[in-house]
Amino acid sequence: MKTKSRIVIAAIVALAALGGISQAQARGPHGGDGPWEMMGGPGGPGRCADREKPLTETQVKDILEGMIAWRGDDAKVGTVKTAEDGKISGEIIGTDGKVLRTMTFDAKSGRPVRPAK
Repeated sequence: MKTKSRIVIAAIVALAALGGISQAQARGPHGGDGPWEMMGGPGGPGRCADREKPLTETQVKDILEGMIAWRGDDAKVGTVKTAEDGKISGEIIGTDGKVLRTMTFDAKSGRPVRPAK
């Protein structure tokens, strides 16, 4: 086999392997299904699939405390409550006792709800 043929074959094999790797990365760590699937699934295209169990108020409090710790703020979590529509809201309280921000989460999907503009 000539050198030129070997180079062409090696290039084809390398491109095929690279294509397989990029497809695996696009599918994500769970092969395109499971709780981390963002595209498609029960929620429809571009929607996050619902959680197996809805979020609880305790979990939302833990999420907010983690966000505060990640930012390095001296803030604390205030009142966490569930609304009638199933959304869970939690207050972030500053050192002066004032509400800095209220964050709302969709209990079914676990995602934060963006405030209306």
